[in-house]
Amino acid sequence: MMARNSSHNRKRVAQALIAMDESWIGLFTDLGMGDLSYSDLLTHMWLLGEPVNKTDLYAFMPSISRRTAVKYIQQLIDQGLLKESESAQDKRVRQVALTGLLVERLERFYDETGKHFARG
Repeated sequence: MMARNSSHNRKRVAQALIAMDESWIGLFTDLGMGDLSYSDLLTHMWLLGEPVNKTDLYAFMPSISRRTAVKYIQQLIDQGLLKESESAQDKRVRQVALTGLLVERLERFYDETGKHFARG
């Protein structure tokens, strides 16, 4: 009985993961961020809740090369989807923060994702 229950639970988790990915694609493709690497980046930024040193952002996209991460992040800044500013402590350091648009989309995504995992 235990193995059957475990198999059922694993299937529910797998289905929720697929639904989560589909939610991401549905909510972010119009912004050019359908690639799930953006999910990693923006989720780390949202969890921190404060501006992040630009050079620290690249580690938030572990499934792609650093060169590609640099390109992706710069494109988001150029499109106005991420805000870039000088650090108050060191003018040489650039910091990056989420825009209100991305915070709103992320919160919608987390709300949808929570529902996928809560389904019984």
